[in-house]
Order: sequence, then structure tokens, then C-alpha cells
Amino acid sequence: MSLGHDIDYGSLINRTIKDFKPVKRLWPVRARLACWILLDSAILLLAGAFLGYPVLASAIDKTGLMLSSAFPMLASIAAAFLALRGAVPGREVTSRELALLVVVIIGVLVIGSDPLAGASGFGQSRMLAVQLFGFAALPWSVLFWAVRRGVPLQPEKTGAIVGLAAFAFALVILRLIEYQDRPALMSLGLCGILLTAFSAGAGRLWLDWIKRWQRTESAGDVRILTSWFEARTIFPLATAASIMALFVALHDVRNASAPVSDFDLTIEAYEQSLARGFRSNVPSASLDTMLTAYVEHGMPAYMWDFGPEGFKLGGGRWQPLPDGTPVTYTWFRSAKGALICMMKQTDVFNPPPGAHEQHHDLLFYRYRGFSLCLINIGGYGSFISVIAAPMSMRQFVMLVLRAVH
Repeated sequence: MSLGHDIDYGSLINRTIKDFKPVKRLWPVRARLACWILLDSAILLLAGAFLGYPVLASAIDKTGLMLSSAFPMLASIAAAFLALRGAVPGREVTSRELALLVVVIIGVLVIGSDPLAGASGFGQSRMLAVQLFGFAALPWSVLFWAVRRGVPLQPEKTGAIVGLAAFAFALVILRLIEYQDRPALMSLGLCGILLTAFSAGAGRLWLDWIKRWQRTESAGDVRILTSWFEARTIFPLATAASIMALFVALHDVRNASAPVSDFDLTIEAYEQSLARGFRSNVPSASLDTMLTAYVEHGMPAYMWDFGPEGFKLGGGRWQPLPDGTPVTYTWFRSAKGALICMMKQTDVFNPPPGAHEQHHDLLFYRYRGFSLCLINIGGYGSFISVIAAPMSMRQFVMLVLRAVH
């Protein structure tokens, strides 16, 4: 039952008539919702421009990705509509509407994440939290202010719905960025719970106009203290902090996708092999004959055997760089896809920064829609090996670790 049914509006008006004063006209719900949608669209365009790579263009080229991104966007708009409508007395959100919204958000969360993956490592969890809260901060603060312009009679519930709207919008951007590898459901769900709980608490503090009107402030120090929590002070600070959080999140994403020459070299070889077919220039009848040819060119006799995982040797290629640096490429293929192993001589092992998983001496990265494994090959001189495949990180890690053992 709506809380509005338990309020004596006549008595409330009599108690608060002394506080009445002219205010700016409150825009209709649809007008405020349209402005919030324009803000979200601007953030999406800013993200595409700031990241410096065609995130949105890649999304447009993938029908399935666009559909999976449309669901959280629609859920975000629906939640924003309910929050704005709930700021009008007598139009509060019903329990049935809230339950339906929660079910939709959970469905969107499952679609946009990997339900089978456990919690991510600390590095990936930190990056996910920074990105999600950064992308949600500005839509949250603007929507919260728009709701506060009304009189929500269900402050905690309305605040929670504002949090759900911002969370669903953040899922849209995360889906566009992580279009090849969905984040872990557990990590994403925990971020959503924290954001919704924080928003509900903020609603209790700053959306409860009824309690504020009923409260009597007798002490001057109380008035001084509460003045710091007035909207004219909090909202500008929150907006500035939200903009900073957005750029921190975008900066974090761009750093994670900063060019890595060895990764680019491996991915380029993979894409060319997939488009034109892999061309061997060393004997590749078997793994042993191929390694023997590599040794003759000064490369180590070191290679992964993915045969037990269903991958067959597709061939090997000796292809030094223009500066003479020795490089080999080994192609493996299966019915489910292919992977490539690049081995290169190097002066010093300097792994790229950014979030990654480490298993023993193997470093796993996500880069340009690929999962990659970086290895420093010891005992053979200074060599590195990069394994690359366009599969999910969880599947890729399991594949490589099984090949190791």
C-alpha cells in the first residue's frame, strides 16, 4: 500500500503553511525524463570520443551487442520515470512496480555479466568498481536533484530507484566497453547493491521533506550544521565530484586499452591469418619438426601443446621484424576457433601495466577484445611469448592452464 494513504494532507498543510513561498515551476515528469535521457546520450558520446577507439562504432556493427545494450538502457529509463513520478504526491511507486523493476534489473544484470564466473581478482574488481561508479555518478546526481525538486513521500524507496536507474545506465557503458568479455556476476551484483543502498540512504537524508517540515530547530548550532547539507551546497559539490568521477573512469578505461606493441603485433598476425589464411614458411608437419626449424633460426625450442584441448597445429612462420628482431608465429585451430602464439626476442621483460590476472608466471590481459597470455621464457635467453585468442577471459585462462599441466 502506498505511504501516501497514511498522510493527513489537510493537517500537513496547516502545519507547513508558514513555510510556503514562491518557487520555480516544476517541469512535468516527461520533460524532466527527456532531459535526463539527453544527459545519458551526451555521456555515451563523450565516452566514445574520450576513449579514442571506436567503441560505439563496434557496438553498431554488432546486432546482438546493440540488443543486449538496449535492455539496460530501457531499464534505466523505466527506473528514472518511476523515480520522477514518485516525487509527485499521490503518484508513488507501488510495491508491484518496484518488484517488477527489480526483476528486470536482475535480468539485465545476468545478461550483461558472466553468471559462471566467481568474483574477479582485486585488480579487476577495483577497475570494475571505479568504472561503474564513475559512469553512474553524474546521472545519479542529476536525477537525484530532479527528484528532490518534488516531494517524495517514500524517500528511501525513491532514493533506491534513483540508484537502480544510475546502475542500469552504467551497465550500458560497461557492456559497450566489455563487449567481448562480460564481467563476473558476483562483482557486478555487489557494486549494484552498494550503489542502491547508498542511494536509499541519501534518499532518507535529503528526500524526506515530511520529516524536515515536522522537525523543530531550536538550537542555532543545529541550523548551522544543517545548512551545510542544504541542496544549494551539496548539489554543486556532488555535480563537480560526479564529473571528476566520470573522467577518472574514462581515464581508467583508456589506460587499460593503451597501445601495447607486442599485443598489437600478435593480434595483427591473428587477424591476417584469419582473413587470408595462415602461411607457413618452416616445416610444420609436427610440433617437433617445427621447433627444430625454430631452433635453426636461433629461437628456443619452447611451445605450448594445445592438442589435448582439441586444437591442431596449423603451421609455423619465421618472420623477423624490420629491425631484425627474431619473431615466430605458431597457429593452432579447432572447430570452435583458433589461437596464435607469438615468440619474440627482447632486451628486457617489461609487462604492461593495468589490470590483469596472474597464475604462477603467466600474466593474463584483456585487450582489444582479445584474451592474451604473456610469458617471460627463462633459460633460453631474453624471449617473451604472447598467446592470443578472441574468447572470454575465463575460458581462455582455463585453456592455457590446462595446456601448462
